[in-house]
Amino acid sequence: MSSKKIISYVYPQVIEEGTTELGQKYEVNYENGIKVLNSENANYSFGSLHQIMLKGIDEVLKKKKPSRILVLGLGAGSILSIMQKKFKWPYTFTAVEIDADIVRLKLMYFNEENTDNGEILCLDANKAIYQLKEHSYDLIVDDVFWDNSIPDFCKEEDYLRRNKVLLAEGGIYMRNTMDTEGMNHKEYEKQLSKVFSSFYSSKHPVFKNKIYFCQD
Repeated sequence: MSSKKIISYVYPQVIEEGTTELGQKYEVNYENGIKVLNSENANYSFGSLHQIMLKGIDEVLKKKKPSRILVLGLGAGSILSIMQKKFKWPYTFTAVEIDADIVRLKLMYFNEENTDNGEILCLDANKAIYQLKEHSYDLIVDDVFWDNSIPDFCKEEDYLRRNKVLLAEGGIYMRNTMDTEGMNHKEYEKQLSKVFSSFYSSKHPVFKNKIYFCQD
């Protein structure tokens, strides 16, 4: 066990930090013996976000055993790790991440899960969703953030409608959100109600993120 990993049980230890070419500040840290990826103001993977995604996937599994998954906003791949542990059946995934430097960090520090059953696309999610095949996914996990904010395009009706088109019959669109400046949940829910015939949300009891589950 490395000295940084041991010390991280007392104080977080930086493994790598910097700014990506797209301007995202990041840190790869050991925290309590676990490697995590943080942006300037939020956890991107394997810290609090991992617990939030775990709660979301557990909720999905009450209704469905998805075999074709689209991940928008991969980060360092918390969701892939969760799926590998939770999904006890054959499945495939497509993961989209806009920032090539974040993909590099994922492959360098967080590449422990098997990814032979999927692909990682370094693309803008707002463009990628128009390049993917319609009615192809049983589950879409949307975790597109810039630091701790959801980009405006993610809240627009056109974006939500395109995600709906990508869902197979009975598919679920799962969206992680935070209570941060610029996020109006009532307005967002109005947009969801225009697109999906049904949706509900679940709030994480500790981190307070609200996760939406949408279906047609």
